[in-house]
Amino acid sequence: MKNDISFESRPNGSKIVSRDMPFLRTVTFGMAVNVGSVNENSDNSGVSHLIEHTVFKGTKEFDGYELKKVIEYVGGTLNAFTSREYTLFYAKVPDFAYRQSFNVLYDLVSAPTFPEREIELEKGVVLEEIAMYEDDPSDLASTNLLKALWGEDESYGRPIIGNSKTVKSLCVKDIENYHEKHYISPNILLSVVGNLKVCDMGFLKEKMDSLKNGKDDEVLERPKSKPAVNVVVEKRDLKQVNVSMAIPTVAKPEPQNYPLAIMSTILGGGMSSLLFEEIREKSGLVYSISSSNQSNRLGGYFTIDFSTSPDKLFKALDGIKKVLNEVPDKVDSYMDYGKKRLKGKLLTSTESTFSTMLMMVDDQFTLQRIRKIDEMVRFVEEVSHDDILKTFNEFFCKRWILSAVGPQHANVDKLKEYEFEVKNDGSR
Repeated sequence: MKNDISFESRPNGSKIVSRDMPFLRTVTFGMAVNVGSVNENSDNSGVSHLIEHTVFKGTKEFDGYELKKVIEYVGGTLNAFTSREYTLFYAKVPDFAYRQSFNVLYDLVSAPTFPEREIELEKGVVLEEIAMYEDDPSDLASTNLLKALWGEDESYGRPIIGNSKTVKSLCVKDIENYHEKHYISPNILLSVVGNLKVCDMGFLKEKMDSLKNGKDDEVLERPKSKPAVNVVVEKRDLKQVNVSMAIPTVAKPEPQNYPLAIMSTILGGGMSSLLFEEIREKSGLVYSISSSNQSNRLGGYFTIDFSTSPDKLFKALDGIKKVLNEVPDKVDSYMDYGKKRLKGKLLTSTESTFSTMLMMVDDQFTLQRIRKIDEMVRFVEEVSHDDILKTFNEFFCKRWILSAVGPQHANVDKLKEYEFEVKNDGSR
C-alpha cells in the first residue's frame, strides 16, 4: 500500500498527521487533545467529558448556534467524544468548506468561553445522560465491570462520564483550570484525511503554531487489576440478564495484542465465530454474543458480552466456558478465519475517512507513532499457532470478573456466588 500518511511535529509541540485521498471530495478533521478521564481524580470525575460538552456553548469567534451552522449549512457533520485517554472533536465536510470548518474545531479546542449559565444547563444534560446509562442494563453491566476490574476509585475504573455527585459539584473555575492545564499545544494533535490538494496546509500549520504553549508534566500510573469478583444488580422491570465478563490483558504497545485481536475475532467476531455458532446457532441460548479486546496506553482487558433469559443463564455460562476450554483443540481450524477476517476489517477501514482519522489519533496517543496498515497486516499474518496457545494460557485460564444486571430471579441471585473459571488442563 502506498505510504500516503504524513506526520509533522510543530515547534510548539503540537502535531499534524494527514492522509491524502485525492479521489474524494470531502475532508475529515480531528482535533484531538491528549486528556481524558484517566487524568481526573475522585473529586473532579467527569470534568473531561463536561468540557467536551460545554465548549459547544460558544467560543471567542462563534456562538453556540453559529459554530454548528457553519458546518451543517454545507452538509457537513460535527461531533465529539471523550475516552479514557483523549478527547476528540471532529468534522467531515465538503472540500470547499475545509477552512471555515477547521476554524470551528480550532476554536472549540483553543478558545471556549465557558458561560456560567450555559455550563449549569449542560450539567443538567450530562446528569440526564448519566441517568440514561444507569437505566440501560448493558451499559450498567459494562460500567460495573470496569469498576470491579480496576477499582472504582482508580483512574481506569471510574466512568468516563463521571457520577452525579462530582458533576453537580463542578464549577466554572474547575472547568477553566482543567482546560488551562491540559488544552495546550504539546497535547494537541490535528488529524486530516481526504482531498488535501484543496487544503492550504500552510494555513493549518500557522493556526496550529498559534496554539497556547505550556507543559503538562502529569505522569499517569499503570492500572492494576483487582481480584476477580462478581457484581450483580437486580432490577424488577427487566426480562433478561445482561452479562459482561472480563480478564485483564496488556497495554496497546505490547505485541500480545495481535494474538489477542485474533482470539477476539475467533471467539466473537461475526456470525462465523465460535461463540455465535455454539451459543446462539446450535444452542439457541442468546440473541447476541460478542467478544472484544480493549487496549489502552497503559492497560488492557478482554471481554465477552451477552444477554439471555434467567432460566438460560447458567446454560449459557457453561456453554461459554466449554467453548473457551476447547480453544486449544480448535485453534488450527479457526486460525485462518481469525486472521483473514481481521485483515479484511483493517483493509476495509482504510476506505473510511473517519476510521482512518481515528486510527491515526489513537496510534499517536497510545503508541507515540502512526502504524501503516501494511505493518498491522504483516503482524497479524506472523501470529502463529503457538502464539495463540501461549496467549490463551497466559490470560484466559483463570477466574474471570463477571458483572450482571438482571431481573429479580433465583438464578440471578445465585450468580453472586458463581465462579467462572477457565482451566488449561482440558477440564470442563
